[in-house]
Amino acid sequence: MMKVHKKLYTTLVLCLALVVSLSACGSGDSADKGAGSADEKITVNFGFWGSAQDLEIYQQAANAISETYPNIELKIKQYPSSEQFWNTLPGEIAAGVAPEFIKMSNEGAYEYINKGLFTPLDELIETTGVDMDRFMEASKNIWSVDGQQYGIPNSDMPAMFVINEQMWQDAGLGDYPTTWDEVIEAAKVLNQGDVKGIIVNLDAFHITNYVKSFGGGWGNGETINSPENVQALEMIIDMYEEGIAVTPKSVGFGWDGEVFANNLGAMSTGGYWYKGYLKDANPDLNYVALPVPKGTTNGSTMSSDAYMVLKDAKNKEAALQAAYYMTNDTTQTAFMELGFNPSIPELSAQYFELNPEFKAIEPALEYSTDYGYPTDTKRFTDELVKELEGLILGGSGKTAQQILDDIQSQFQ
Repeated sequence: MMKVHKKLYTTLVLCLALVVSLSACGSGDSADKGAGSADEKITVNFGFWGSAQDLEIYQQAANAISETYPNIELKIKQYPSSEQFWNTLPGEIAAGVAPEFIKMSNEGAYEYINKGLFTPLDELIETTGVDMDRFMEASKNIWSVDGQQYGIPNSDMPAMFVINEQMWQDAGLGDYPTTWDEVIEAAKVLNQGDVKGIIVNLDAFHITNYVKSFGGGWGNGETINSPENVQALEMIIDMYEEGIAVTPKSVGFGWDGEVFANNLGAMSTGGYWYKGYLKDANPDLNYVALPVPKGTTNGSTMSSDAYMVLKDAKNKEAALQAAYYMTNDTTQTAFMELGFNPSIPELSAQYFELNPEFKAIEPALEYSTDYGYPTDTKRFTDELVKELEGLILGGSGKTAQQILDDIQSQFQ
């Protein structure tokens, strides 16, 4: 899965005059008691981007929601991609046909939360009786901004470090690495012919995992040039200078999974999406999935998605109840079978039983955290990639400190 950064359209924020057509008025009681009389149907519209399998699961949930909330009629709208969703939403808002709640990833969510697109849920959680204790604390924290809850967690998964198992064994290496120092030593051994010891995709997702493993992070734009971040970038630069690292662009690929699948790199930071991709791209490739190696501490990103109620949804209580309903065990189990780790502890434990190749990643659920990008997320990630490619591929001659100082100056 290639990490794709969503475009922010100013008009999306300026035209938040959402008017959603409701088939009737009604108020919701607590989640435990249902949402009222079946004679007072409230239409709640849900928008998402995903696969046909996702759509099937959501449609089944929509068909069954009346068993819990008799007065809610749930309608599902699938968008082909995140880009099309964000392109289409402004016009839908203006026309009064936008969904009342959506599902989105946390990698770009802070930008939209900060600019007022979504409803803070804390008061609604109390009035509807939604049970937030069902969810893992780390999952809730990712969707909490300035002390307010903005999302009902759906799934989450820490980043990981993948190793070509056959290459590792052929090189006669022993225990798998737990630190970056061990990774670098192994990469020197694995660096043979056309094969590079490690793939370092010059992409914000991957770089963020490196800096978190050194105790760093972007601090929503406040700590871009921190000593920890500089230390992580210096290590990446050193690996390229030593000739043991490769970036996908330099070998004609779009992302790290392609390099890994074509046996041109022995190790890489990555995510749970490797499983589905490699099943098709190289089903004979055996790999090991581990937590992101330790620099000075255990640290990595948590890829999470959640259900968000739009700021101007007319019936926010009904929208929140419908969003909460989407996290029921039946729906979560169906998504678990597609590779998503549910944000509910009991189901999460089952996930690692069903996906034993990811079992080693489970402890990282306790310490993996949000991306921490600045509000102007796309501009930041574009600038980070531009500066790193300018050094690694273009020979700019800048140091890690200079790169991060330059970027920090743009996000004061």
